[in-house]
Amino acid sequence: MAQIIIESMSFYYKEYFESIFENVNLNLDSNWKLGLIGRNGRGKTTLLRLIHGELLPDQGRIDKSINTEFFPYPMGLEFSKTIDVIKENIGGLRTLEDKLEDMDCLQRYIDLEGYLIESRILKEMNLIKLPDSLLDRDYNTLSGGEKTKINLVTLFLKRNVFVLLDEPTNHLDVEGKRIIAKYLKGKKGFIVVSHDRKFLDVICDHMLSINKKSIEIEKGNYSTWLKNKELTEQYELRTKEKLEKEIVSLEQRAKTNRAWAGVANKQKSEFAGHFRTNGSQSYMRQAKRSEKRIQDNIQEKKQLLGNFEKEKKLKLNQSDNISTAWLLIADHISFGYTEDILIDDFSLTINRGDIIWLRGENGKGKSTLLKLLSKRRNLDEEQADIRGEIMSGNIYHMQGLDIAFSYQEPFLKGGFPKDYFTDNHSYWHELCLSFDLPHNFLTRPIETYSNGEIKKLEMARALSLPNHILFLDEPLNYMDIYFRKQLEEAITRYKPTVVFVEHDEWFGETVANRIIKL
Repeated sequence: MAQIIIESMSFYYKEYFESIFENVNLNLDSNWKLGLIGRNGRGKTTLLRLIHGELLPDQGRIDKSINTEFFPYPMGLEFSKTIDVIKENIGGLRTLEDKLEDMDCLQRYIDLEGYLIESRILKEMNLIKLPDSLLDRDYNTLSGGEKTKINLVTLFLKRNVFVLLDEPTNHLDVEGKRIIAKYLKGKKGFIVVSHDRKFLDVICDHMLSINKKSIEIEKGNYSTWLKNKELTEQYELRTKEKLEKEIVSLEQRAKTNRAWAGVANKQKSEFAGHFRTNGSQSYMRQAKRSEKRIQDNIQEKKQLLGNFEKEKKLKLNQSDNISTAWLLIADHISFGYTEDILIDDFSLTINRGDIIWLRGENGKGKSTLLKLLSKRRNLDEEQADIRGEIMSGNIYHMQGLDIAFSYQEPFLKGGFPKDYFTDNHSYWHELCLSFDLPHNFLTRPIETYSNGEIKKLEMARALSLPNHILFLDEPLNYMDIYFRKQLEEAITRYKPTVVFVEHDEWFGETVANRIIKL
C-alpha cells in the first residue's frame, strides 16, 4: 500500500490571476478506486497534473511513494503495428527486442519481464474485449474507442504504477463504457475523473469531491456519496435559513447601536461646554466594542454559508405557436455509402412532448440522423450522388417549426464569448450564470476555459433559441454532474420536445419517454 500525501498545498494560475487550490491537505491510498468529481473549472484535471508532477504547487508539498501514469497517455509511434506500439510504450521493450545481443539491453529486457509481455498483452486484450487480430493492425487505422482501450491496456501493463485517468469514457458508446467499467473494476487502484454517474457507481470505492470551499473524501461509490450529499444539503439548507435570519438580526442590532451611538455623540457635542462627558465617552467605547463583536459574528456566520451550493433551475425557451400534435415526419429515409448503409428505410413521427433517445454503437449514424431530421443536412439525392453517398426518402416539418440544435463539438475556438453571441443575449447570459460560469465569463479569453465550460457556452446558445424541437447531439460531453442534474430537472419539469443522442445511461433513462435503437 502506497500513499500520496498532500500538505498545505496551494496552486494559482498566475497568468489568469486565478486561485485554484488554497491550503489543501489530503492523504490518498493507492489501493483506492477513487472517483474525482466537481463542477467544471474547479480544478479536477489540475489536481491530477499536480499529483503526476506535471505541475508544481506554489505552496506546500505533494509526496508520493509510487510512480504515476496519466491518461490520456501520449503513445509514442516509432513503430506502426499495434502490438509493437504497446511494447515500445512499456519501457521501450520493442526497441530492446532488436538489441538482445547486448548484455545491458538483455538485462533490462529481463527486468521488465519482456519474455512475458506478449502473454500479458493477450490477457489484457481479452479483459477489455478487443480481438487479438487487432494487434497486427496499423495503430493509426484503429477507431477512437479502440485507441482508448489500447491506451488503458498499455498503462495497466506497467508494473508498480498508480494510474490517473482523466475522463476515459469521453465519446465512448454505452457498450464501450460498460466494457471499460468492468475492466477498471478488476484493477487494484487508480484515480478517475468522470461525470458519468453509472460508470462511477460501478468502479469506485471512494469519492473525492471538489466543492465550492472545500475538498472532501468519502468511502463508497457515487450513489453512496449522492445519498450522503443530499442529507448534508438538507441540513445545510436548514442551517442556511437559520444563519440568514441571525445575520439579519445582527445587522439590525448593529444599525440600532450605530443610531444610539450617533445620539450620544450629538449630546456630547451640545453639552460639552456645560457638563462632564465621561458617561457619553464610555457609552461610545462600549458601542464600538459591541459593533465589532456583532460584525465578527456576522462574518463568522457568512463563512459558514460559504460551501452551500444551490442548484439553479434552468428555463427552457419553448415556442408555443403550433397547435397540431405532430411536428415532424421522416418518411422512409435512407443514408449511407455503397458498402456502408448507415440509415436504411427509417420512418418516424415526432409529436409534441416526445423526448426521444437515439441509442446505438458509435458509427451507426445517430449524429447523421439528427442532422437529417433537423435539416442541418439535406436529403439532396443529386448532391449525394456527386459526393458518392446514397440518400432517399422525405422529411416533413410542420410549417413555422422552430428548431434549436446543440452540436457535439462546440465551434468556439478563440477570442471572447461576447464575440459569438448577439441574439437572445440576455436569455443566453442568464443561462450561462445558471451553469455556474464565472461572473466575468463574457470578457474572459476562451482559451482559459475548460472543455466543460466551453460546452456550457454551446449549450446555453442552443437552449436560448426559441424552439418547438430541441436536437441535442451528445449534450453531456465534458459536462459536470451538476449540469446533468440541472438539464434532467428542466426536461422533466417543462416536458419539451427533444431528440437527443447520448451515451449517459443515467440521463437517458431519467428523461426519455421514447427510445430508438439504431
